[in-house]
Amino acid sequence: MSLEVKNLKKAYGDKVVVDNLSFEMPGPGVYALLGTNGAGKTTFARCLCGLEKKASGAITIKGKTYLRKKRLNQCYMVMQNPSHQLFTEDVLDEVLLSMDGDEEENRPIAEKILSDLNLTPFTERHPMSLSGGQQQRVAVASAVASGREIMIFDEPTSGLDFRHMEEVAKVLGKLQKAGKTLFIITHDPELIERCCDYFIFIENGEVS
Repeated sequence: MSLEVKNLKKAYGDKVVVDNLSFEMPGPGVYALLGTNGAGKTTFARCLCGLEKKASGAITIKGKTYLRKKRLNQCYMVMQNPSHQLFTEDVLDEVLLSMDGDEEENRPIAEKILSDLNLTPFTERHPMSLSGGQQQRVAVASAVASGREIMIFDEPTSGLDFRHMEEVAKVLGKLQKAGKTLFIITHDPELIERCCDYFIFIENGEVS
């Protein structure tokens, strides 16, 4: 996986949030997106995924420049508030929703992903009945199940205790070994220590 971001810019009205941001990744791995609150990290991530409609610049993946709608099929983003992306009636169906192909064939794979994140006891629960930390892990499970090459996690350990943070870290490590490219927006030094290969510092909407 190679990825180049060139002159990415995003403004909300007169306020420029991402300002001609450019960088090239050295290769696949886990990238920590670091910076103060309001620096532009989440806006950059949303632009990368194609979630922001009016952003300028070019994003090239494996030598091919993708327009916004095409990037939606290349990337998966776990938002900081996972309740915004939970749609089904139970946890297992939530994970299956992210998977292509036959549901019955996918079921054991989804169950293994839930087991890795210690979510098996909640398989038949409605996602919105879970705690914030549990919802966060369900959203991570859905990202893993999607199989996308590029995954972005916005504060994936927010609301998690140390044990569950380690479970998320192990899953992210497995994705890394599988050759996925991960961007992690985080202020969690323990997660950074366990997972991240590279660091991208964003300040005032630019790579610093």
